Amino acid sequence: MKALVLSTNDFRSFPSRKQRFAGCLASMGMDVLYVEAPVTWLAALRPGHSHKLLAWREPPRLVAEHTWTISPSPWLPLFKRYERIADYNARRYRGFLDGLEGNWMEGVTVVLSYLPFIPDALTGVPAPVIYDCVDDHAAYPGLLRKETVDRLEARTARMASAVIATNQAIARKLAEHASKLTVIANGVDYDLFAAPARTLHEGAALLERSHRFLYAGAMREWFDVDAVAAVAVAFPSFVVDCYGSAMPAVRERLAPFRNVRLLGTVAQNHLAQVAPGYDLALIPFRDCPLTSAIDPLKFYEYTAAGLPVVAGPIDALGAFDERQVMLAGSPREYVEAVQAMLDADTAALRRFRTEDARRFDWSLRLAEFRQVVTSVM
Repeated sequence: MKALVLSTNDFRSFPSRKQRFAGCLASMGMDVLYVEAPVTWLAALRPGHSHKLLAWREPPRLVAEHTWTISPSPWLPLFKRYERIADYNARRYRGFLDGLEGNWMEGVTVVLSYLPFIPDALTGVPAPVIYDCVDDHAAYPGLLRKETVDRLEARTARMASAVIATNQAIARKLAEHASKLTVIANGVDYDLFAAPARTLHEGAALLERSHRFLYAGAMREWFDVDAVAAVAVAFPSFVVDCYGSAMPAVRERLAPFRNVRLLGTVAQNHLAQVAPGYDLALIPFRDCPLTSAIDPLKFYEYTAAGLPVVAGPIDALGAFDERQVMLAGSPREYVEAVQAMLDADTAALRRFRTEDARRFDWSLRLAEFRQVVTSVM
C-alpha cells in the first residue's frame, strides 16, 4: 500500500501535525511519500531559497521508516489571485506526481492533502483524497484574493472523500461538507512536556517564581509586538524569552526592550525541558481572521508543561477556562491578564494543568485520524 502526503511545509526535525499524520499512515502499513511545500519561480529572488527551484530533480529520500520526501517542481506565482494560474499549476503538479520515480501514483491507497489551491491535480486520482484544513488560507497576507482562495478550497473540499478541520471556526467555514467533515484538534507529545513539569512541581506546596515569561513560535505579521512591548514595560523585573524565527520588523520593534530576548529556534526536546520553569506563557497573536481560526500547537505544549497562558482572541481557546488561559484583545488587556494569571497561579494549578493535558496527547488525535482513513478506504 502507498500513500501521498501533499504538504504546505517541508519535512523537518520538529514533528508537525502533517508529519505525525504521515507517520500514522506509515504505521498502518503504507509506504508514504511526503511531498514538501511548493515554491514559485519568485524563489530565485529570495536569499537562501533558490536551491528549491532545482530540488524537484532529486530522487525521493528516506527520512523515516516507510517514509520518503521529495520537493515538487516550481509553480507560477499569483495562483492565489487568479484561478486560471492555480489550475495551470495543478496540471503541472499532477504531471510531476505522475512522473515520479517509482510510479508512486500507480496503486496509491490514499492521498492526504493540505493544499487547497490545486483541486484539478486531485481530480481523477485513483484513490480517496483526505483534505486536512489547518488554517484559513484566505486570511493569509500577500498577493491573494480571498474569493479566489475560497473558491479553490471549495472545489478541493467537494472532490475530497473526507475533510478534516482543526477547530470549530474552520469547521463552520466548511459546513456544507458536514456529512464528510471531522474535527481533529492539534495535540501534544504529552510525556515529553509533562515529565519535566511533574519533576519540578510534584509535591511542591509553594510555587517559586523565576521572573520569566515564555513564547515559542514564529514571529511574523500576526505576532502582536505591541502586546509584548506592553508586557515588557509593565513587568520590568521579568524577562520575556521568545524562541523562534523573527521577521526584521519584529526585531526592530522589540530591540529597545532589554528584558525581551529573541533566542532563535530550539529543538522541541529543549523547549520541553525548560518550559516548566517559566512563570507564564504567551500567545501574543493579533486579532485577525487568520489567528482567530488557528488551533495553536503551543497552547497544548504550554499547558502540558503546567503553565498559565495569556493569548490573543483565538476562537479555539475559548473552550478553556481561566485556570488554563485568559484571552486579551489589547496591550492593556494583556498586562491585566498576565497579572491576574500570576496572582492566581499555584503549584496545585500547575499539577492540574499538566494532568488535564493528558487528553490532548497526539496518540488520541492519531486514533481519530486513523478512523477517518479507515472510513474512506
